[in-house]
Amino acid sequence: MPLHTQSPRFWTCSIAKCSNPAVIDTGHCERCQSYFCNRHRESTQHTCKHEPLDDDAWEDGQTKELESLRGSVNNDQLLKLASGLRGGIECAFDSSDPLGRSRMGGMHVHLRIVFVDGTIWLARILRLNSTSFGDCLSNQILESECATLKWLETAGIPAPRLHHYGFRHDELNCVGVAYMLIDELLGKPLNQLQPSEGDKLKVYTDLAQILSTLSSHPFRQIGSLSFDSRGSIVIGPIAGDRTGTLSPIGPLSNATDYYSAWAEQYLSLISDHQLFINYPVNAYLIFRYLHKLAIDGKFNDIESSLDLGPFYLKHMDDKGDHVFVDEKYNITGIIDWSFARIVPAYEAFGPSLVTADMDDIFTGNVRASKDDKLLAEALRANGSHLTRFANSEDRVRRLTFALGMGMNLTWAEALCVFKGIVTESGCGVDDFEWETWRKDRLVEWADDERLLVLSREEAIMQQTCEKVPNASLVRKQVPRFATCSVEQCGRSSARGKSCTSCMRHLCTTHQARHFHLCLPTSELDDESWEKTITDEITTLLVKTNIQALCAAATSINHGKGCAFTPGQYLGSGAVMGCANYHAWLTFNDGEKWIVRIPRVPFSDIPSKLVEYLVTSEFATLGFLEKIKGIPTAKVFGYGLASDPDNLVGVSYIFMEAVPGAPYEAHTANPEQKRHVLSQVADILIEISKHPFRKAGSLILDDDGNLVVSEIASDRFVSLGQHGPYDTALDYYTNTAEQHLDIIADGQEYFQYPREAYLFFRTLRDQAGPKLVARETEEPSSFYLKHVDDKGDHLLVNEDYTITGIIEWQFARTVPACEAFGPSLITASLDKLYSKDSGLADDDIFLARQLEMKGRADLAKYMGVDELVRRFMFGLASGLYRSEILEVLSGLLKACGDECTDIEAWIAKQWEVCKDDARCDKIEALILENTKSGTID
Repeated sequence: MPLHTQSPRFWTCSIAKCSNPAVIDTGHCERCQSYFCNRHRESTQHTCKHEPLDDDAWEDGQTKELESLRGSVNNDQLLKLASGLRGGIECAFDSSDPLGRSRMGGMHVHLRIVFVDGTIWLARILRLNSTSFGDCLSNQILESECATLKWLETAGIPAPRLHHYGFRHDELNCVGVAYMLIDELLGKPLNQLQPSEGDKLKVYTDLAQILSTLSSHPFRQIGSLSFDSRGSIVIGPIAGDRTGTLSPIGPLSNATDYYSAWAEQYLSLISDHQLFINYPVNAYLIFRYLHKLAIDGKFNDIESSLDLGPFYLKHMDDKGDHVFVDEKYNITGIIDWSFARIVPAYEAFGPSLVTADMDDIFTGNVRASKDDKLLAEALRANGSHLTRFANSEDRVRRLTFALGMGMNLTWAEALCVFKGIVTESGCGVDDFEWETWRKDRLVEWADDERLLVLSREEAIMQQTCEKVPNASLVRKQVPRFATCSVEQCGRSSARGKSCTSCMRHLCTTHQARHFHLCLPTSELDDESWEKTITDEITTLLVKTNIQALCAAATSINHGKGCAFTPGQYLGSGAVMGCANYHAWLTFNDGEKWIVRIPRVPFSDIPSKLVEYLVTSEFATLGFLEKIKGIPTAKVFGYGLASDPDNLVGVSYIFMEAVPGAPYEAHTANPEQKRHVLSQVADILIEISKHPFRKAGSLILDDDGNLVVSEIASDRFVSLGQHGPYDTALDYYTNTAEQHLDIIADGQEYFQYPREAYLFFRTLRDQAGPKLVARETEEPSSFYLKHVDDKGDHLLVNEDYTITGIIEWQFARTVPACEAFGPSLITASLDKLYSKDSGLADDDIFLARQLEMKGRADLAKYMGVDELVRRFMFGLASGLYRSEILEVLSGLLKACGDECTDIEAWIAKQWEVCKDDARCDKIEALILENTKSGTID
């Protein structure tokens, strides 16, 4: 049984006469600047709107805080103190930033103090607001950072030099606020730059030297540095953690006590409803398991003696912004040592946040990142004995990150992190299944009183949700591609709207022009646009190890040597698409291959999804290669950027160079067009001979067998991986549901969310069931579909004979009505973007071809109507509202519900939909976007 300690408390509920602890991560209201417990957070006694502040209100609140803090600073005393410490040299505040806003972090603001001799100090002032810790804990954290900076100076570690400090509400502090006087470091934070691999190696070479220096200063206890009564540096209790969820513990003499005490604090916070209030039972089970791992010594995968010491100092918030570098990527110093602590060697020098691939952490993928390897290489070149720690398993980082992951994780994120923990701890099994594991743990720990209480509360909550319509929707967790880059925002960023100029992901509010000043790509002139593309491809080629790429191709192609030729990416002869860059490999005997490399500019598209598209396309082409009558390129091999064994550095596919030019229907004469469509009919007939039992995308399993797995996004890359599905109804319903979720979350169509919501709700409620009714096979059969089949996916020769079908990255298996129904290649795009729904001439011709070739069963799908095309095409991004209304009217017509007044229909349907909690979110989103200027 875990030790049952009294639960620590940071804040108490603000409601009068309520003595409950406040929820740490989601209990704070930025409108009334108060904290609430789990009961009152969303209650009638808390009357604030449950929506984020708009930009103006948020900035006003921040300004008031800073003005109040600034008003508490005794300017004369602070400048007098600084001057006295430098022998009377005069100084003044930097007038360009009087509030310290430009150098503000989550806990501190920084005022620049400029001396007449050019020296610059920073007054690092502890912020004071409703989220601040109490005086005792705040002063303890400040004292620990001061002691750490003093120790670092003696150890020769580059960090800001400490000159003086004062505590909050200390009668001896004449400055009036908690502060530190430190040197200003030159340079910029590493995570704000885009270093090349060579630049990173330079940074990690400096970091390796810093780590080696730290390793020469062992300690005998685990804790944080502090001062004793005589001013000497000693080891005291751990001074909190980077998420603000750990109260002081220690000092401790061994790793088992350290990690188990940490886990026990989380168990107490969870059972006290201060953390993970959306899934407390699941969270308790996870941290009870972490507690067990700590007791069993599973945090240490090297040698057990390391659990007893010696121990070493570690920066606990080392996510990249703590490293300052100059323009040549030399480290100028390490900042922000607030939560530094002394820890076991395998934590101090093992894989850390600065080199982590956070996508891997949050998706449960267990592997060393490229930056992990670069740092290990730097340590090895340095001759450091620390290389073994850097090359160790990702266990410590993953486990310690999990112990500090309490800040508002969705259940989907928490589950993925936990799956990685199970794998890394060596206690997992293949095909880990959460529900089975959960049931087993509930039985195993049935005597845990805190768990029993949480389980009873969960049962009551489930009964309540069953009685209240749509109660479950309110707490539904929506997946996101990225989070807004604006500090302290925390909202989902808009998908596909990441800015390559300022390198930020932005939410709907921060997309507003008055906040985001960069020009959108669509408004760039030709020269600027071409420069953007050139910079992107130049960076991609720099990341690509050409020598390793050629070596991989040579190894696959029986030892034949080859040469790499970059592909043209601009102009009329360009061979680059929206998603992939193409280059050539020419072998010594004249054979040619294409290298297909995913384009990876700054984007919100998860790297896991990019790699899934590569693996799915490779599997799909391998499947098609075995089918006669479907001309596709042979594939020879592929590599993934995240694969430690892939020395190329980027993802890629090797494939046959197929002759021919992309088919363009508008340049073909009628006879040529009919010839192409007749061949398309033959291809559809061949595809119909190869049914699958699920809707999804093809991949190869670990044994190399072809399986139907998750759907590889869509042609607009607006959805993540989802599925697979056993029935056509599940496929259509869940596809539409995903759009409804992310629209309400502000991730998609944020300019016109009401109209987009109604469009996808119509797909779910009307179009989906109508399409399912056309499926006659039992059980359901699904067939391979090229999702981006707008014509240029076909390569043709001079006679318009199809020589190849390319661009299969979004392919999926779909119901027969979609696989063989009207598609983009036969569409009239003018009609598709209008309310004029109906079959095109090419649809009718292709239906007749299928019938003439003896497949009237397929012809009936092609010749009925274009409803399935409307579902598949969805809503393109970047449409004006007038265009969305046209497309919505066209969808209604295709559903047999022709509408003469679309505005009246929208108003009526919106009232009908009000029972869906997502509608409330959309109305709040519209109001916020109107205020912020995101929409007119």
